[in-house]
Amino acid sequence: MKKQLGVLSVMTLLVVTLFTVSALATDAQMYFSSDKNGQNRVTNIQEGDEIWIVVIDNDQNIDCDVRDKMQPDLKIMDPKTGAYIVWELCGCGDFDPANPVGDFLEETGADTGVFVSNRAFQIGSRENFDIERQHGHVVDVPTAAGVVDEFQWGHYLYAPNPGVTVGFADDRVSVEPGPILVNAVGVYYGLGLPADPPSAWVNGTNDYIIGRFENMDTLIGMYQDPNDATDVAIGLMKIIDTEATISWDQQIYKDANGSASITVVDPDENLNCNEVEWVPVTILVNPGSWNLDTDGDFILVNSFCGFLQDGGFQDDTGARFGGPGALPANAEPIRWYNIYETRYIQYPVAADDNVVAFDTTNADGFVKVTFYAQETGVSTGVFQVNLNQILRDLEFNDLYVRDVLVAYYLDPNDADDFKLATAYIEEKQHSITSFTNENRADKDLFWIGRDPVYVQVIDANANVDP
Repeated sequence: MKKQLGVLSVMTLLVVTLFTVSALATDAQMYFSSDKNGQNRVTNIQEGDEIWIVVIDNDQNIDCDVRDKMQPDLKIMDPKTGAYIVWELCGCGDFDPANPVGDFLEETGADTGVFVSNRAFQIGSRENFDIERQHGHVVDVPTAAGVVDEFQWGHYLYAPNPGVTVGFADDRVSVEPGPILVNAVGVYYGLGLPADPPSAWVNGTNDYIIGRFENMDTLIGMYQDPNDATDVAIGLMKIIDTEATISWDQQIYKDANGSASITVVDPDENLNCNEVEWVPVTILVNPGSWNLDTDGDFILVNSFCGFLQDGGFQDDTGARFGGPGALPANAEPIRWYNIYETRYIQYPVAADDNVVAFDTTNADGFVKVTFYAQETGVSTGVFQVNLNQILRDLEFNDLYVRDVLVAYYLDPNDADDFKLATAYIEEKQHSITSFTNENRADKDLFWIGRDPVYVQVIDANANVDP
């Protein structure tokens, strides 16, 4: 009997000890906040916002009379672009709370168990707010030595593997200048190398181009308890996305000698409420109305899609970004890191013997097609291109009745946010093309794999057979 009581006492002691240990060991939590005290939890952010990292871990509330500090293994990453936090460890062995070095978490008050990062981290910025050409999106702005201190990398793309017959766009690759994709599957391309801003990046094999966050990306944060490798907390936040609009101030201009204005509304591009910012706009005249000629005249582009794929020319002499000549290998497609560059295309002129001829100020038909829309105020998210004189600013000597001016806006940080707007010289007598459902009702939103797509064209001139 005494033996049974002894065994029972030992078992009771073990159970009590087990519950005591369970009570002392707590699971950590991680989230992000817009304030230093960690009180305003955020899950949706806009690019350009600053956030603090917050961890709740009562296990690290070691001294209830002071604000404890710790330097845990902590990460924030963007799985899509490869952007990765720069979390500086002391590099000194054991972290000394009395003399903290590097990045660390500090308790918000004595005995709270809530720890907040000692600094805020900005989620994306622009290379340079003062220069239109350098308005590209970046995860951080490198120093002259190529050093970043908030986020790094972010320059990955996903593309098919060219080494297999059937490839899906699920291989991570990096980019070099020109149309080349560098297969870097499984390799942290740029690890340990200096970071170059987009405007200064030349050779991707030496320095790496600093990347960006994209709208709708999900950022993942991870925290590991310094004293318990099994206690891992995860936090999530998403970069919000709004749909842009673009419009001309008039649909029909009485002639091409007057002024015109194009307005882009895109709150996503208002990254800094204290800066006037810029977005790129492309303008083409009568796109698709001429034939391509890649053999001798270098007529390489006749649409916005073709312009994105080819990239056009550097200037009005026909210089190519990738080298002399109009070879496809010398193309420089429009991507996120060069979308703010000035680009030209070549319109066919009378000497080219194309199906149409344009009267451009450049005798060979080279015309600048990229423009910068300036924000109307420091925090409006409304951007405007002003053409003081349509002919002069579009670099034409003459435009004709019913010529079509098409303004294109591709969000520089969101490739699926694309808009266009049309305007006309003197009068509009054009066909109408629209997407509809099966009942011919206008429709502009379709579910992939579910909704059939119908295209309707209304053109009275095409009704030639009575």
